[in-house]
Amino acid sequence: MEAKAQVYLGIDSASSYLALALWSQDGILAEFCESVGRDHAKRIITELDTLLNRSGIKRRELKGIGVGIGPGSYTGLRVGVATAKGLAKGLSIPVQGGSSLAAIAARQLSEAQPRGVITLDARRGNVYAGVFFQRGNMVKPETEVMKLPKEVLQERYPALPFFEDAAPDAGYLARQALIPDKGPLTPLYL
Repeated sequence: MEAKAQVYLGIDSASSYLALALWSQDGILAEFCESVGRDHAKRIITELDTLLNRSGIKRRELKGIGVGIGPGSYTGLRVGVATAKGLAKGLSIPVQGGSSLAAIAARQLSEAQPRGVITLDARRGNVYAGVFFQRGNMVKPETEVMKLPKEVLQERYPALPFFEDAAPDAGYLARQALIPDKGPLTPLYL
């Protein structure tokens, strides 16, 4: 009898997007990613249940959760982190945080474009940003996360492409659940 692949859940709600993915070592089993504005709290459980039902996976089959910890919308971050913590506690599975900017980089960067500036709107003319590079399926930051005016960022990195308010890869976050304990699950508020 063949062993069933372990399934991990990825969640990101740091931006206008609600991103969910079910991942196993065979790859993405199912995913949902849609701009929901400020309706994260209203939609997260419904969309998660739909994702699980569509893939034929029961909640109790999940082995871990990876959740985006920001930077991003205060309310959006709290919805994602609270949902991840609640599910993890109820299912007695581990939960790990991962950078929401890295999750965006994982979806946007490629072999053809392995390096770029990832940004999210921080309001009042500012952005949350970081420079990231991708090698294979690994995404690494080149800079610390910054909060600064967009114009300043463009002056600092004029040769790099900018990826602004793009959709995150929740599958990337699901893979973060495999990383041994990274410490307390704390949202990154800048």
